[in-house]
Amino acid sequence: AARVGWVTYDSFPGRKKRFRDLDPFTGMRVGNVAQWMNAQRPDLVNEIYDSSERYDVVVFQKMMDARCQDEAARIRAAGGKVVFDANVNYYEIWGDYFVPGTRPTDTQQRDAIAMTTAADWVVADSTYLEGIIRKMNPRVTWIPDNVDMRIYGGRRIPQADHPIRLVWSGVGKKAAHLLLLTDVFAALPEAELVLVVDTEPDCLPQLERVVRCRIVRFTGRVYARTLAASDILISPKRLINAYEMAHTEYKISLGMAMGLPVVASPQPSYVEAIGHHGGGIIASSTDEWIGALRRLAASPELRAELGTRARQTVDEHYATPVVAAQYLSLLATLAGVPAATAAARS
Repeated sequence: AARVGWVTYDSFPGRKKRFRDLDPFTGMRVGNVAQWMNAQRPDLVNEIYDSSERYDVVVFQKMMDARCQDEAARIRAAGGKVVFDANVNYYEIWGDYFVPGTRPTDTQQRDAIAMTTAADWVVADSTYLEGIIRKMNPRVTWIPDNVDMRIYGGRRIPQADHPIRLVWSGVGKKAAHLLLLTDVFAALPEAELVLVVDTEPDCLPQLERVVRCRIVRFTGRVYARTLAASDILISPKRLINAYEMAHTEYKISLGMAMGLPVVASPQPSYVEAIGHHGGGIIASSTDEWIGALRRLAASPELRAELGTRARQTVDEHYATPVVAAQYLSLLATLAGVPAATAAARS
């Protein structure tokens, strides 16, 4: 059997050794995909990378510092193939990085370019990022973030006699994007905003002045239950720097999987996801946001129609088996084994 090793920030070197023990983000991006491939293809074995073992292919998931570059060079010298899974735009630095910690350092930029140019293949998780990488390494493939339908495969539960419930989720500090909508919220006095976050946002007092807010602490299953009891998923973004422009659709695809209609800013990945089947509305200006939310708030039928389209989009483009099959095709080709997949097991 061919062997594939995965290098993640929480496993290398000598840390977590099983996919099921990875932190939530790496578990989503790596664990779901690798475990699905193992279930489908016993001749292509995926493991957490162990530097004492030999692999046909090693995937570095967002890992790119000097020790990773040295390890990648050693793998290639031994005849293995190296894949760099790049899911942040470390390549370009422009604009106003108003969310702390999102501006790449010069070292991060240098490391990303070094890892990208040396890799046998690069995976980008947005088409915007793919376009940037292609200028440095033509061996690049877009593979989006996957949605675990075991968690987010439920259905929205129609709610009676409650204010229209808007839901947003993300790292607490990134709730600053919601301040784009202060005039929008003020025009929707009947709305409630549910923020599903890791920590309470610093901007919460500003939001509470214009909209009724509720804080929910994030876990995957808590978020799924919250989505099931919500009406509309929102994702405003200040598209004023390279980091925000290259992001994936993941912030909206989880709600789409649960059958929620989306209203979002014209971030490229959002435009693509909503454009597949029309599972939401892209809004650029305050007037467009107010109009979109008012139309959806006034029509349960429209919310249901767009929610059905949103769910179809995830089933066809972002569910774990669909995304993992893309990764399987790439890794099988690099490892020199047949790329045909077995039928997905439920």
